[in-house]
Amino acid sequence: MRRWVFAALLLLPLSGCGGGPAPVPDGFSLAEFFDGQSVSQGTVRTALVFGEAFTASFQGRREADRLWLDERFVFDDGERLQRWELSRSRAGIYSGTVATEDGDGKLAPPVPVTGWATADGAALTYDGFAPGGGDTLLNFRHVMTGNGDGTLANHVTISKFGIPIATSEVTFAKTEADLPPG
Repeated sequence: MRRWVFAALLLLPLSGCGGGPAPVPDGFSLAEFFDGQSVSQGTVRTALVFGEAFTASFQGRREADRLWLDERFVFDDGERLQRWELSRSRAGIYSGTVATEDGDGKLAPPVPVTGWATADGAALTYDGFAPGGGDTLLNFRHVMTGNGDGTLANHVTISKFGIPIATSEVTFAKTEADLPPG
């Protein structure tokens, strides 16, 4: 189990919960943004105690409002894959699945993902597994917002039993040159 997931489980009582944006019919298109190659950089922070930087590369394939996306994370201790399949309805509702690679290099079975488009981003939620985190089922809530420069900010809240235990701040971009310095 990744050390930050284990530490987060020990620190469950330290955090609270929050709300989210409303759906926008025909709003932001994740399929359009992630079609082709993309990159990201970010950090995950467990209960304000442990921090870990990571990067990721993406290979997406779009058909209308449907997206197949391979996300390859790079952490200090190795690479992990997440495989997404998402569709967006005309009402701006996202549905699909995500499968996450565990610490042994095996993809867990896909779990359902739900969400909604906003005017400049999207929100997704699912109960699944942390990349490389083993078999501890966690809730993930992604809130993505356009930065106005072609990049997309992603604030991720990771919780257990409804209590946030970790957060992640990520920037998505089409090329590494578009990512912020650092």
